[in-house]
Amino acid sequence: MLTASGLTKKYGSQTALDGVAFELSPGEVLAVIGPNGAGKTTLIKCLVGLVKFHGKVTIDGIDVAKDGRAARAKIGYLPQNPALHAEMTVSETALFYADLKRVSVGRAREAVEAAGLAEHADKRVGALSGGMRQRLALALALLADPPVLIFDEPVAGLDITARLELRGLVLDQRAAGKAVLLSTHWLEDVPYIADRALVLDRGRTSYLGAAADFASVTAPLSRLYLRLNGRTPDAVGLIEQIAPGGLIDRTGDWLVVSCRASDKARVVEHLVVSGVHVLDFRVEDSPVDGASFRHAEGGR
Repeated sequence: MLTASGLTKKYGSQTALDGVAFELSPGEVLAVIGPNGAGKTTLIKCLVGLVKFHGKVTIDGIDVAKDGRAARAKIGYLPQNPALHAEMTVSETALFYADLKRVSVGRAREAVEAAGLAEHADKRVGALSGGMRQRLALALALLADPPVLIFDEPVAGLDITARLELRGLVLDQRAAGKAVLLSTHWLEDVPYIADRALVLDRGRTSYLGAAADFASVTAPLSRLYLRLNGRTPDAVGLIEQIAPGGLIDRTGDWLVVSCRASDKARVVEHLVVSGVHVLDFRVEDSPVDGASFRHAEGGR
């Protein structure tokens, strides 16, 4: 449904993308990951034909460089910050975009209902929560029933409830047979939301493979802050059982554990089951930077 081969983009002497290649099939979700400056945004601009590039991109067999308009008609695009008119209502916004995409009024109403926004149809967009605005933007992206969906950091700035909701919406689209490309910085979401992962580092492919194997390849880290009701020495031993090799330190009355993101929930669970009373905890996920990734063999 979507193919990219030898995709290269330069801005002057700076190479933003260097020979990126992948395929995306119907009913598949591909997560695109990388630090700031890795080339994620440039990749999306190339895929939708907004910038010139070397190499080849096709959408449902249509060459993006040769016929960008026809290719874009096959794409539903959800940007990180949808440019919606704050003074328009949800219903007015859906009807406006339905007219632009040449779909029926009935289809606009169906999209609003499918996004769970029917009871907010008369509410102004500016009064919607971040999660609701993203649901509306997704409804607009789906108006013309495109076979390919491209999402650029759709959960940025959303709370955990909205993140989980959007995750469910993406999985619904996969089940409906859509080909979904999702740019994200939430590493821990990848195995649950994507079939495959594409990691970019300075414009090159660092990893392309199964999302289920992503955690073992990249080993993203989290910093877990725990405030305990005594038994700190016991807790250290228990943590070492669950997260061997993790760094354990003290900051004031907090016990700080640096461990793999996949281990953090298990650490808290093990402490509670073992009778250690956890008064409070918080998590800081490591930022996505070049050092976050251990390149897979042959990845470059």
